[in-house]
Amino acid sequence: MLSGLARCSNTAAKKRSLAGAMDLSSKGLENIQLRGAMPGPKRLWDATTACPHALDDVARLYGFELVRSIQPAGNAEHGTLPIATLLAQIAEAEAPASDGGTVKTHKELIAMEQHILRVHALTGQWLKEIADHRAPTGLRSIHN
Repeated sequence: MLSGLARCSNTAAKKRSLAGAMDLSSKGLENIQLRGAMPGPKRLWDATTACPHALDDVARLYGFELVRSIQPAGNAEHGTLPIATLLAQIAEAEAPASDGGTVKTHKELIAMEQHILRVHALTGQWLKEIADHRAPTGLRSIHN
């Protein structure tokens, strides 16, 4: 959890945004990050409004994935754009003239992280929808 919050607040602007979303001062956020103070569940969920991937580490630890159940209005996303964006980044990273030649460097992978997570969440949602369509009982699964 702490690594997710640290990743979300690695710049001063992001730190202010995250602290605001969690209804904390910058000092309160530092108490959590540096001293291990435990925020309440509401504050943890509020962190996802500033950084949608703030709790991914905790979810993965227990074999879950957090996927928004409702897309914000006007932000419904089809798969074409995120996948095409990621493919373009991969093609650029694997080009012989790139930093690592045909092998992706750590720097290139880190630059792709947000797009990889978006495509991962998108395809995970598609797999959940497929499982829901196949479910004979009519019940919907809440996780994969």
